[in-house]
Amino acid sequence: MKAKNPQPKYTSEQLEAIALKLREMPEPEKTQKEHSKQDAIKVLAKEITALQKRGYTVEQIADSLTGAGLDIATPTLRNYLTRANASKSTPRKKAAKKSEAAEASATQVTPGVSRPLDEANATFVIDPDDRV
Repeated sequence: MKAKNPQPKYTSEQLEAIALKLREMPEPEKTQKEHSKQDAIKVLAKEITALQKRGYTVEQIADSLTGAGLDIATPTLRNYLTRANASKSTPRKKAAKKSEAAEASATQVTPGVSRPLDEANATFVIDPDDRV
């Protein structure tokens, strides 16, 4: 039978020395986050949409992005913009569908099927105990 290895113990002096070393650590170097082309379009989607509202075509915007250092083809830009816009509107659409489903289930009564409880209007009556 093996003896259990006891957990190491640390003295207050050891912990203070460790804390001092931690406090003396230099600030970490700031690293730049790198984005994929699709992420870049998601970040820039607001500006791109504003350009479209001003009358620029997707092709013109793709050319401008390429000139600015973000090499992207027009079909790819369209695809990424569609994805970026879909990801923005999806949570609201899902929430609206859930709300509609909750309202529909609250108004339909099916025998044997429980409905969501409206806690604000819920009441119950305690039956007297007939057992003595």
